[in-house]
Amino acid sequence: MSKFFRNNKLIVILCAIIVFIALIGVSLRSQSQSYVEQYVGDTVAFGQKAVSYPVHFITGSINNIFSNGDSKNQSNKIKQLEAENERLKSENKKYKKELDIEDISKFEPISSTVLSRNPDQWMNTLVINQGKKDGIKNNMAVMTSDGLVGRISKVNQFSSQVDLISTNTRANRLSVNIQHDDKNVFGLIDHYDSKTEELVISDINNKDSVKKGDKVVTSGLADQLPTGLYIGEVSKVENDEYGLSKEVRVKTGTDLADLSHVYVAKRNPNTVPDTESGEN
Repeated sequence: MSKFFRNNKLIVILCAIIVFIALIGVSLRSQSQSYVEQYVGDTVAFGQKAVSYPVHFITGSINNIFSNGDSKNQSNKIKQLEAENERLKSENKKYKKELDIEDISKFEPISSTVLSRNPDQWMNTLVINQGKKDGIKNNMAVMTSDGLVGRISKVNQFSSQVDLISTNTRANRLSVNIQHDDKNVFGLIDHYDSKTEELVISDINNKDSVKKGDKVVTSGLADQLPTGLYIGEVSKVENDEYGLSKEVRVKTGTDLADLSHVYVAKRNPNTVPDTESGEN
């Protein structure tokens, strides 16, 4: 009898594994996320934040224990407080600046906090604390007051994943316009150079005039992002290795390596032109 139950238990486990693998396959083929995936995504995002707070608290407490009674450490504490005060002043100026955002004045900006960011995907993705319940949708632009950061790639109920403009994937090649005098030069961001911390636009026609300092904005073509969102400015222009076209390097307006607070550009239907009514 016990042997019978053991055999049945093995069959149940095997069936569960098969069903689990099948669900993973369905999820990979589908671009939209199921409620189960959204729940898991929200749980992981908030779990990472919940873990980080106790770690910082314990670390701070241990430092305080070892620093008590030491006059030198007391002096260091004063310096730390002064540094913290300067940091808060800097953040205050930054937030004041963000209250007057010109680039997304045509949208209803949704203020969001960065919940998590994996070290091995630091320049590729991050997770924010706003999701479907807050009106977030796929392909919405994500910005700071200094320019475009990326776009929404996955939406959970209470959190969302952002693909940064520095993500090196073919699917993430962003179409842009280089504003030279009164002309727009069209191009595609080919990749992000992590060594120079610049975006690289390749295959620019040699006949097109581009120079250092030209502004780079979204073109609004093919990638569902709005037109004219500021990305950065041209830092260098050079011929490709064959001399057949130009390679343009762009310094981003936003420091993509240091992000804690962003805005999601939610479309305001009253300000969307008829030609753009099909965009999200």
